[in-house]
Amino acid sequence: MRRTPAARPGTGLARLLRENPALRIDQDDYNINVTANYGERLSEDEVAEALRTHPGAGRPAHLYFHVPLCAYVCHFCNYVKRKVPDGAEGARAPRVWTDLLLEESARRLAHAPWLERAPIESVYLGGGTASLLGTEQLARLVAHMREHYRLGDDCEISLEGNPDNFLGDELAEACALGFNRFSVGVQSLQSEVNAFAGRGHDAVMSLRAIEKLRATGKPYNVDMMFGLPQQTTATVADDIRRLVDLGVPTITVYRLRNADRAGMGIGNRAVWNVPSVKSRLDAQYAFPSVGETYAMREAVVELLLDAGYHPSPCGWWNRPGTYPDGNIPRVSRNKWQRHDTMIAFGPGAYGWLTRDDDTVVQTHNTADITGYARRMKAGPGLPLAPGRRLTGHQAMGMVLGFAFKANQPIRAERFRRRFGVEIFHDEPFASVFAELAERGFVAPVPDEPEAVVPTLDGEALHEEIISVYFHQRIGDFAEAVCRR
Repeated sequence: MRRTPAARPGTGLARLLRENPALRIDQDDYNINVTANYGERLSEDEVAEALRTHPGAGRPAHLYFHVPLCAYVCHFCNYVKRKVPDGAEGARAPRVWTDLLLEESARRLAHAPWLERAPIESVYLGGGTASLLGTEQLARLVAHMREHYRLGDDCEISLEGNPDNFLGDELAEACALGFNRFSVGVQSLQSEVNAFAGRGHDAVMSLRAIEKLRATGKPYNVDMMFGLPQQTTATVADDIRRLVDLGVPTITVYRLRNADRAGMGIGNRAVWNVPSVKSRLDAQYAFPSVGETYAMREAVVELLLDAGYHPSPCGWWNRPGTYPDGNIPRVSRNKWQRHDTMIAFGPGAYGWLTRDDDTVVQTHNTADITGYARRMKAGPGLPLAPGRRLTGHQAMGMVLGFAFKANQPIRAERFRRRFGVEIFHDEPFASVFAELAERGFVAPVPDEPEAVVPTLDGEALHEEIISVYFHQRIGDFAEAVCRR
């Protein structure tokens, strides 16, 4: 295919979508997930047995704690969460949920003793709104991790929150506990956009929180969204320009996802997923069109490139020198680049178990918040939901998708060693990478004849590429491909 050069790599999305119609995914269908939705279904007992017998001692791992508490529920959010109740029940909620997370961790440690011997290189507290736990409960979690897990001296420990959680002494206190990376969900610096989405902060609060984050001297990330109601290309660009001028080290840019994940069993229903609400918003033409949405992203990318930012992983734009080893956060290096084992705690949390062979086990906790709490209080088992076992081409599709997401070099040697395949010579991999290269989505790594890296055009459509090329074309490939 003859390609018309874009004015600048990473932009020209209208042209890219015309040339690649399979990658055009409308807002309501936009539910790209880097975990795989295929593979052998495993019962809760089978997942528990896989966790117990996993050969993870001595192998690097990542811990994720999901805190399902929110001071307010954003209208677009389809993650597992609930609003903190008013009154005494709400005041007890941070301790109650810390107790539940600590209990689940204790049960996993007892069930899978290898966990105590796995080097933990990164920890992430997310949600929901993890920062709502407060200093006292966060201290309990950190103390538990340091006592029962092998956290290295340089372990990256990230805390996620909203601007209204970071206006006092919370960040200084978190640093004193050992947190050394932060993420704040701003989404927009246009107060009317956040108000329409049901968020509980305005631009003034967001900017004040960013000043507090800068004062810590630690790396931090600001989450931003595009494709929201009442956004325009000009206002989205203005938001990013202000963050760049403030020297924010990492800026993530997410497209609005308005698919009904609750109907797929992988999240909670968002307010904007409720049929009557969605019909009303559609009638008002509240949501930007796909074309308008991608125009917003193009404007953002132009600004970030001009300021010297580079995406690693895809969608996370970092200033030069923010992180070592490829300028990628360690949480992303563990999860995406190296695909290390991830142990996940809390309702709806997902993780995976990886080894040196062609097998990956995906783990899921029950997404029913009340059911999770009930099962933990009833004891003594783990709050698991059914999982999946991926082998051969299925595991390859998942791991290659993660590698593309990391936006670091994809090296043939790694897949030769683990899976016994030649990704640039064996099918279906060779034809997939040849097409990605021909379409300008990957490029050779200089001085590395057996490695490619996503281009800026590939980064621009990375989630769509992961779904279509890796999960579908490789993950659904019908023949045995791994020779180990």
